[in-house]
Amino acid sequence: MQRRILPLSEQDTPGLLRALARVPDPRDAGGRIHPLPGLLAIAIAAVVSGSSRVVETVKWAADLPDAAWDRLGAIRDAFSCPAGA
Repeated sequence: MQRRILPLSEQDTPGLLRALARVPDPRDAGGRIHPLPGLLAIAIAAVVSGSSRVVETVKWAADLPDAAWDRLGAIRDAFSCPAGA
């Protein structure tokens, strides 16, 4: 599968994120690492790029540059180990 990186234009992204921010987040607040709008935007962009399976979506997202993650309101790596762990 040939992947296009970030098929959404910079002009489309803010509107998409505003719309996705209206989606209720059913997750427990203590378990939230990534903002739901960012996760949904990544998934939408991956599907538009041709991903049809979760593993393809994860691989597609892993190929995104940091700037694309920022633009989509997502966090590449919000997990950090406590000191000494």
